[in-house]
Amino acid sequence: MNRKELNVLRGLLSRPVSPFHEEAIVEWIAGWARRREVSFTRDAVGNVVLRTGRRRRRGGWVFAAHMDHPGFITTRRRGRNVWARFRGSVRPEYGLGERVRLFAPGGEVTATVATRRAIRPRPWWSCRLDLDAPADVPPGTVGMWDVPAFRLRGKRLFARSCDDLAGVAAVLCSLERVRAAAPSADVTALLTRAEEAGFVGALAACRSGTIPRDAMVVAIEASQAHPGAPLGGGAIVRVGDATCTFDRMLDLHISAVARSLARRRKTVRFTRQLMPGGTCESTVYCVFGFRAAALAMPLGNYHNMADDGRIGPEQIDLDDFESLVSLLASLPGGAVTPEAREAALRAHLLALLKERGPLLGLSWDGGQDAP
Repeated sequence: MNRKELNVLRGLLSRPVSPFHEEAIVEWIAGWARRREVSFTRDAVGNVVLRTGRRRRRGGWVFAAHMDHPGFITTRRRGRNVWARFRGSVRPEYGLGERVRLFAPGGEVTATVATRRAIRPRPWWSCRLDLDAPADVPPGTVGMWDVPAFRLRGKRLFARSCDDLAGVAAVLCSLERVRAAAPSADVTALLTRAEEAGFVGALAACRSGTIPRDAMVVAIEASQAHPGAPLGGGAIVRVGDATCTFDRMLDLHISAVARSLARRRKTVRFTRQLMPGGTCESTVYCVFGFRAAALAMPLGNYHNMADDGRIGPEQIDLDDFESLVSLLASLPGGAVTPEAREAALRAHLLALLKERGPLLGLSWDGGQDAP
């Protein structure tokens, strides 16, 4: 990984964010796009759309990631007591007594979670925060866990919000690589809002025409590590999530590109997994009729829930990030399309049937796809 791409990670992960309050992230991405003369627009609900290359008559790639992370939004203050809502999924045993950092207009202030109460819609909750010192914290102030925003130890990155700002960083870095290697490749980045609140930005993008109907959508996530996809194990070709499996043709194509890339570059590693936990935006895109697949990087301390029962920084491995960016950037501009790859596999399988089917008593007249 080069320093420029590391700075993309640092820039995104250092900014405050909560579902429905992604403006600090959007502002940073807008500056990134402006400096590179990348087309930057926002759709009707504020999702960010970046475009490069020329729109083709058919197809085109959409790389998608979400800009939010579980966090707090304040509702009122009285003295050194601040009331807030937490939006996102954190198990009930986490949170009480933990430290929070509030990004108030006058500067950052810290507080402690004094009470916690479940509210609708679950799994959101309401809480009272006790400020460390008197401060002006108006309603609508974003809060996040008071853990390191960005810290490197060798190849391991510890951060407040890898899910999914590391995914956003992977999309931006891959977009820049695509522009350098295949300037005419048709690639759109879709960076969505409020995924942690129930895929709200992605759902709106599906219904409002933000995504071209014939696009090939690849959603990028930081997904909870497990024995089959550990930290340091490489990028994950995510064939499905806890809800459904994804597009067969795109999975075939992405897996073939990953194998080819890993043969050519020994530093690139990947695994192919049906991730057992969580539902990601690719399910949304598939359900609404889009051709969608998914890539991921293994994530430690998912949603800041450390193994010791306390809140801690999320973790990713920089080699996994590099493998993910390399794979994502290799998808557009190739000589073989997903359709051609599936057709070649079909022809190979039919050739096997023609050659060996007679051993089962099958006849072949040569005029049909199948006997």
